[in-house]
Amino acid sequence: MTFLDRGELRKAIDNYAIEKGVNVKIVKSEKKMVIATCEDGCPFRLYASRESVGTGYMVKSLNHEHMCARVYKNQRASARWLAEYFKDKVQANPQYSVTEMKKDVERDLKVFVSRYKCKRAKRMIMEVMDGGFADEYKKLEAYCNELKVSNPGSDVSVELSGEALDQGRRVFRRMYICFNASKVGWKLGCRPFIGLDGTFLKGKARGILLTDRCGFRCKR
Repeated sequence: MTFLDRGELRKAIDNYAIEKGVNVKIVKSEKKMVIATCEDGCPFRLYASRESVGTGYMVKSLNHEHMCARVYKNQRASARWLAEYFKDKVQANPQYSVTEMKKDVERDLKVFVSRYKCKRAKRMIMEVMDGGFADEYKKLEAYCNELKVSNPGSDVSVELSGEALDQGRRVFRRMYICFNASKVGWKLGCRPFIGLDGTFLKGKARGILLTDRCGFRCKR
């Protein structure tokens, strides 16, 4: 087997060790080679290396036999590994608790982990998610400019925090979008009043989302 880089190989070793319930240790991790063994007296040994810079790590020898007992406190189940394992679940439900995380990994994988390690894993996931939110907000002005080009006549504006601008920072405050097609259709077919409905946003991005209500009474 050949792996793209050392990180991918180490991840495969982590997955293997946790799935098998064995205490695999990476005893050497260098630019040219990776060596992994198990408990003292266990014959398991993996040796992988690469021939030149830019090539993947190839497993050159592997004795996958184990003579050790199953371990339930597996050192390969690091906070980083847990963050990767639970990433999709936490992203789908940010309220997924550390207690639930600990119970699920112990039930499904037969690996005992501490609350502290689970807390670190969830913090890593949330930090990545928060970074994603920040990156998306940075694209709002470009998005609004594109709307003006692709939807001529539309009203689009983004307001930044004046206080933040005074400090040399660009922080989103609010935005307004009204597509030209909606304006034209409303003027032609609806009574001259606007109804708004709003909802409070939960999660990391707090605020209020306002939108015009459907079901306006037509003139005819």
